[in-house]
Amino acid sequence: MKFSVIIPSYNSERYIAELLDSLKNQTIDKQQYEVLLVDDCSTDKTLEIAKTYENKMNLNIKRLEQNSGGPGKPRNTALKIAQGEFVFFVDSDDYIHQDTLKDVQQFIERNNQDVVLVKMEGVNGRGVPKSMFTETKADVAIEDSRIIYTLSPTKFYRTALLRAHDIYFPEHIRSAEDQIFTMQAYVNAQKIGVLADKSYYYATRREGEHMSAAYVEPKDYYQTMKEIVRAIVYSKTLNSTDAVLRIFIERHFSFSRTTQFSLRIADDKKAEWMDAIGDFIREIPERVDQIVNDNLKPLLYYARKKDLYHYQKVEEGYQNGDIYDISAHKNSLTLQFGEGEPYFHFENAVKPDIKMTDFTFDESGVNLEIEFLKTLINPNQLASKIQLKLVSRNKKELIYIPLTVNDKTRFKFSIKHNELVPFLLKERIWDLFLEMRVDQMIITKRIGNKRAKYRYAKETSTIVKHGERYFRFTPYFTKDFDNLSFYIIENELIQMLKPKLVGKHQIQLECQEFNYILNEGIATIKSDATFTIGYLSVSKTQQRYNYQVEVPDKMKNKNLKGQFNIELLNLNLEF
Repeated sequence: MKFSVIIPSYNSERYIAELLDSLKNQTIDKQQYEVLLVDDCSTDKTLEIAKTYENKMNLNIKRLEQNSGGPGKPRNTALKIAQGEFVFFVDSDDYIHQDTLKDVQQFIERNNQDVVLVKMEGVNGRGVPKSMFTETKADVAIEDSRIIYTLSPTKFYRTALLRAHDIYFPEHIRSAEDQIFTMQAYVNAQKIGVLADKSYYYATRREGEHMSAAYVEPKDYYQTMKEIVRAIVYSKTLNSTDAVLRIFIERHFSFSRTTQFSLRIADDKKAEWMDAIGDFIREIPERVDQIVNDNLKPLLYYARKKDLYHYQKVEEGYQNGDIYDISAHKNSLTLQFGEGEPYFHFENAVKPDIKMTDFTFDESGVNLEIEFLKTLINPNQLASKIQLKLVSRNKKELIYIPLTVNDKTRFKFSIKHNELVPFLLKERIWDLFLEMRVDQMIITKRIGNKRAKYRYAKETSTIVKHGERYFRFTPYFTKDFDNLSFYIIENELIQMLKPKLVGKHQIQLECQEFNYILNEGIATIKSDATFTIGYLSVSKTQQRYNYQVEVPDKMKNKNLKGQFNIELLNLNLEF
């Protein structure tokens, strides 16, 4: 038998059928897998529902004698009786793709892995790890991949590997016990593979489910973390324990209960947490401190000293940019978090976390607002200059746009097309950056990847004029990194707007191929035989913008057959 699918269940009556249906409908031969469901004393109809599947597949149902309070004991109970060559842990509120077992079987037969991670997909807003599932890889190393960023047990494990190394879920702890299990499997495996051809595992957020973590005692939580460190340190299969420790520490400080703990935990609990964190960090060889990301070095330094006061100063400084002493030299920063404290050097300055909170454009110009969400450098305290930088795609041309409004954490830029377009015409495509200057250092950050909802449909443009020539100006977001760029291309006016008389008092301007944004307002119509003042308005559908100029005087088709102008406040349309 190839697979034992292990399900811990507790009061799962609302969703257990969906999971069991997905297992019943697997495209692999049913003789190749068993399903082991171990129930933790449910008080609802979970077992009653599950038993209806006993004659539909190889399903073995067990019920614990008393509630264990967590998934560890049910998983271990199933693991001890599993007959499959591989075990696969599935949570009772999730489900899997119909080809999961078949595709994993073929993957393992070709590559002989000990552990296989399958691509996950979140359902109903459930967050799942993604960075390690960009492509299928038959063999990955922990230190050269992102697999350490997914330590949930919902993976395939060679049963002999787990039994040979006595790898089971700790039943005496209630926090992160699955991380210990997965890490022990990782560090003892001879070969780990990632199967990402399609979404194989669907992690579901159920109605009424709260995703916030329950409070755990710091001593218990960090005891688990210490055991993970020991598993790495004493591994006999890893090529570099220090490299794996570095990745684990960087993951831990980014996505765990440690993340910004001094800013989140109640004041009367902070000392207890600092003490537990300090004990955990002291399990890690000090040499590892030198190879982690620069922003972690102050945190590790003060954690080893159990210095809560300065540890909190570091976290506060990272959040609001209020740092005791900071200096910049080319591409590096030197930071100090208190009088008499050591200086920490940041060789590659951490770029600010920014969000484009507003972006508008029309025929008159462009308006853009940037919010600083997080930065080591408080722009109002230290930056000598903040500006927009437009860089041509071939990197040959630069355009700088000065700051218009400084509103503490929000910075607004406005530029008129009559000032911008003469420079834009030197190239066709331009990429937008925020540039901040601090002493001798220049920090640049691409704009747009993180943004408020964009208000325009794709390819929405405007019309700009330079001399006697017309151009289509189009903002767009790049394919690879989803950042804001502009392109500008010359076009005949009639190819963008087509005028047509509708009735006797309305000129319609029909957008051709793309939507064009024009400001509503007063419009003057001029020709050899006509001079009248009307009002330009827009009518929008989901697909198309069209404009109408309402005029008080009667118009005839002959008025539009020769040359005529429609003068708007910021643009003269010469037909």
